[in-house]
Amino acid sequence: MRWLQLLLAQHASWLTAASIVIATVALVPAFANPSYWAALSQQFFPAAVLALALTPIILTGGIDLSIGSVTVFCSVVVGALWHDLGWPIGWAIVGGILAGLAVGLFNGVLVTVGIWPLVATLATRELFRGLAQTLSGDNPVTRFPPALREFWRTRWLGLPPSLWTFALLLVLTYLVVHHTWLGRMIFALGDNEEAARFAGLPVRRVKLSLYAWSGLMAGVCGAAIVMRYGAAKADAEKSLELTAIACVVLGGVRITGGSGHVAGTLLGIVTIVVLLAGLNYATSTWRETLTGTLLIAVAVANEAGQRWAEQRSALEKAN
Repeated sequence: MRWLQLLLAQHASWLTAASIVIATVALVPAFANPSYWAALSQQFFPAAVLALALTPIILTGGIDLSIGSVTVFCSVVVGALWHDLGWPIGWAIVGGILAGLAVGLFNGVLVTVGIWPLVATLATRELFRGLAQTLSGDNPVTRFPPALREFWRTRWLGLPPSLWTFALLLVLTYLVVHHTWLGRMIFALGDNEEAARFAGLPVRRVKLSLYAWSGLMAGVCGAAIVMRYGAAKADAEKSLELTAIACVVLGGVRITGGSGHVAGTLLGIVTIVVLLAGLNYATSTWRETLTGTLLIAVAVANEAGQRWAEQRSALEKAN
C-alpha cells in the first residue's frame, strides 16, 4: 500500500487532470466531433505554445509573466511594419518574431544581472503592453491580406497548421528538456542554483537562452494571432500568460523548479483546453470562478503531494 500512496502523491496532478478531461469529454457532445478538436487547436494555439516555452523556465525556478504581453506586442509590431512602414507581409511577420526574440533577450539580461524573474517580467509585462498600445493607438490594424487567414484555415493531411506546429515544438521541447545536456542543466538549476554555479555550470547562459526562446515563441504566437483574427490590437489576449502558466502547473511542474515533465505540460494543456471549452456552456462568471477554484485546488494538492512523497522517501532512506 505504501508504494500506491507514494505513486498517488507523486502524480496527484496528473490523475486530477486526466479525470477532468475524461469527465468533460463525456459530458459535452461536441468533443465527439474531430473537427471540434481541430478548431480548439487553432483557438488555444498561443496558450499551448507559450506553456511549452514556460516549462523549462519554471523548471529552473524562474517565471515569465511578460510572455502574454510580448505576444500581443509582437502582433502589433507585425501590423505596424506592414501597415505603417509598408513592409511585405512576410517580412513583417519575420520582423514581429524577431521583436519577440529581442524582448526575450532583454528579459534574460534582467534576470541574469540579479533581478528576480517575478519582478523583472512583471515590469516588462506592463512595459510591452504599454508599448503595444502606443504603437497601435486607439485603432487596431485590420484588413491584413486574406491569404493569411486562408493559410490558417488550411488542412495538411486533415490537420490545421497550428496542430502541426505545436506537435513539432512539443517534440523539440521534450528532446531538449529530457535528452540533452541543456535539459540536465535546467533540472540542476531548479534543484539548487548555487550548487550548479559552484559546479561550474553556465548558469547565466542557460537562463539567457531560455528567456530568449520564450520571447521567440511569443513572437511566433503573435504572428499566429494576426493570422487567426486578421487584426492586431493591443487589448487582445489579456490573460494569455496566466492560462499558459496554469497549463504548466496543472501538469505537475513544480512552480519552485527542479521537478516536472513535458508530458505533464501536455496533459495540462489538454485539460485547460477541454475545461475552458466545456465551460463555454456556463456563464462567464461561473466559468472564471470554477477555473480559478480548480487551479488553486490542483496547485495546493500538487505541492502537498510532492512534499509528502519527499518526506516518505527521506524516512524510508533513514530506516
